[in-house]
Amino acid sequence: MSFVDRVQALRSKLLTELGSLLSSEEAKRARSDPHARRSPRPCGITVHPGIGCVYKCRYCYVYDMGFSDNVVPYPLTGSQLIYALLVNERFIPGPTGTYIAIGSVTEPLHPALREKTLEYIECMYKYLGNPVQISTKVYVDKPTAEKLANLSRRKLSPLVTVVTLKAHRELEPLHVSPEKRLEGVKNLREAGLKPFLFLRPIIPGLIEHEYREIVDSAVEHGAVGVVLGSLRVTKRIISNLKESGVDVKEILKRLSVPVEKMKPGVQYDVYTSDIKREISRYVAKRGLIPYPSACMANLYTHGLTCWRMCSLQGASSCKLERPSRLEVEEIVSRLGGRLVELQLVRDKLFVKVKGGDPKKIEEYLRARYLICTRVVDK
Repeated sequence: MSFVDRVQALRSKLLTELGSLLSSEEAKRARSDPHARRSPRPCGITVHPGIGCVYKCRYCYVYDMGFSDNVVPYPLTGSQLIYALLVNERFIPGPTGTYIAIGSVTEPLHPALREKTLEYIECMYKYLGNPVQISTKVYVDKPTAEKLANLSRRKLSPLVTVVTLKAHRELEPLHVSPEKRLEGVKNLREAGLKPFLFLRPIIPGLIEHEYREIVDSAVEHGAVGVVLGSLRVTKRIISNLKESGVDVKEILKRLSVPVEKMKPGVQYDVYTSDIKREISRYVAKRGLIPYPSACMANLYTHGLTCWRMCSLQGASSCKLERPSRLEVEEIVSRLGGRLVELQLVRDKLFVKVKGGDPKKIEEYLRARYLICTRVVDK
């Protein structure tokens, strides 16, 4: 059976199973939900147990995206959420399927959302088996850590965010202290999970003076690695950082667009690759795993390896299966397109097609070969 057939057979089986648990009205609501249409991002498909965030971190961009400082639990039940994901043709179910990321626009372990998040995680591992990751900035107590571990069969990938030790009161005025969050790392590790420190966003001019202390503390509390995340800013965020006492000169130097030319509400990347390399060296020196992308930590905790992870580990030849032109042609054809060009460049796959849905083809090829894939329609 071809890869496309296997995916479609699994999708059909799960839709039938989940559909039997839902009323016609519940299924209709799930089919019309944004999760049934949302395209996966490089880190995976974002799943929202709630909308909005009450914590008002000064570097956060969700408020520029239109989300409020109120938190509202998501209306779908766990079964409805899984049904919505399965309706989404760009979502691939299964152990090497679409990565799932929880916590992109809200705090998933906020007291108002914790039970919803736990319900979603339970259903994801019960029905799908996809790699699931959760990012949090709250204190994860022992009972919650045990629940997360048990519901995920001790596979869930937890990311615990720490941005700064010295300026957290100014930048994260409503969150618990970083020290308390690191206690949560210890609880997660003792529950049998493999927590990563999420050093995101990296704030130039601030992190250079703190990263050693943060990483050392992560080591002491049982983190297995560190995910390094970039800073994205808007005009509002620049203003917030200034008001919080952060010297933004280093940030402004690293922007490709002068602040006076930034458009309101638009996010701009801050160059931090040099800082990431410096921190990565120290992380490795302390015996932890440094990853530049959250999805790698997700794969690691689920016992998987992608092509980029092989490349970062310095493997002379990746043991993962090389993409076959014949099979890629078949996958593209089955998904309504025609293969025009195929290039494997180090740890990335570049594909040109004619016809079909590039995003759908992209996700199928990534899931088939565990390789970062870029598909364009020519």
